[in-house]
Amino acid sequence: MKQLIKIITAFSVLLTVQLKAQTPISLESAYEKALKNNLNLKNGQLRIDYQDKIKKSYAVVDPLNISGEIGQINSAYTDNKFSVNQTLRLPGFYHSQKQVLWEEWKNSMLSLDVQKWQLKREIALIYNELNYQNEKEKLLLRADSIYINYYKRAELRLKKGESNILEKTTAENYRSQAEIQLANLKKDREISLYQFNYLLNDDIIYSNETSGFYEMNVENQDLNYAGNQVILKQLEQQKSIELAKLKAEKSKLLPTFNIGYNNSSMYGNGADDHFYERSARFHSGMIGVGIPLFNGAQKSLIEGQKINQLIAENNYELGSRNLKNQYASLFSEYEKLKSETDYYKTSGLKNAETILKTANRLYYEGEINYLEWSLLINQSLDIQNKMIDTQKILNEKIIQLNSLTQQ
Repeated sequence: MKQLIKIITAFSVLLTVQLKAQTPISLESAYEKALKNNLNLKNGQLRIDYQDKIKKSYAVVDPLNISGEIGQINSAYTDNKFSVNQTLRLPGFYHSQKQVLWEEWKNSMLSLDVQKWQLKREIALIYNELNYQNEKEKLLLRADSIYINYYKRAELRLKKGESNILEKTTAENYRSQAEIQLANLKKDREISLYQFNYLLNDDIIYSNETSGFYEMNVENQDLNYAGNQVILKQLEQQKSIELAKLKAEKSKLLPTFNIGYNNSSMYGNGADDHFYERSARFHSGMIGVGIPLFNGAQKSLIEGQKINQLIAENNYELGSRNLKNQYASLFSEYEKLKSETDYYKTSGLKNAETILKTANRLYYEGEINYLEWSLLINQSLDIQNKMIDTQKILNEKIIQLNSLTQQ
């Protein structure tokens, strides 16, 4: 148990060291790295390769049946016989099976496109989270600096007898809270970096470039939004797959053909009154048709497949409506958050700075006490904090809107 704890501790230390040696990477470069190295995408490509390899399996022919007989076949004498039989299906059957495999191969490629689309959105969201944590860290460091100065001043005032222990205790409490929030933020950032680098799957440990947090915009405001084509194409492809499967099930009702060849001996007198030795061989051929008379089970599969086709068509309509509804909801939330962040950028942050500077000046001049000062300082920091939180949520809506309009 102790050995296991040592291993885990050593591994944690190693990860911490790796995270300290971070290489900044832009969002676009992160996309390129992930599209090249991500393990889920590699699995998606392997599925495409698999579907490509099995496309020719539609041409599977029933096994060649070879049989032999020995015994009193034609008379009291012992004869031998061997037969070769092959069952064949009509070309329509093989074509329908080929179409199913072809449609599934196309679907595997579309699935990879959806995976890439999802990966880009996930990377953008984590990248935004890292930028958000950078902004929070700046604010917390600023708050920590304010509270450290406040604590030093309160401690000095207490020694001079100008204040009581409550002011010093309050200052110490504010300072401790800022330190705790900073420590928690660092842990959250480590988790975000792990997630970010897991998606990139590279030997180098990457971090975000600390820019662009306040500059994100909606790339395409589509008032007549019809749906994300990446998703809709895959839903459309599901309809094609189910239709191909329906045709394949129907093709199983087509007749089959059986071709055979027989070769046998006939020792003794034949019907032509000639005596035949054992070396004499007689040949015959056979052709037959397999008609599926008892096809109730197959017809039930066909009826079931028709329902699957209706489900695929309904899923397409449902997916299209959901995408439109999602876009409309996201756009409404985006407009609301955009108005809020615009307020903070034009007025809110200026007011926060004014409150901060005025509170410090009045406190140092003795115009207000520490309780009034702390109330004003916290109000100023709260405005800045709300600005950062709102911007983060706004960016998330922008990322989701941009991903939905991606073609």
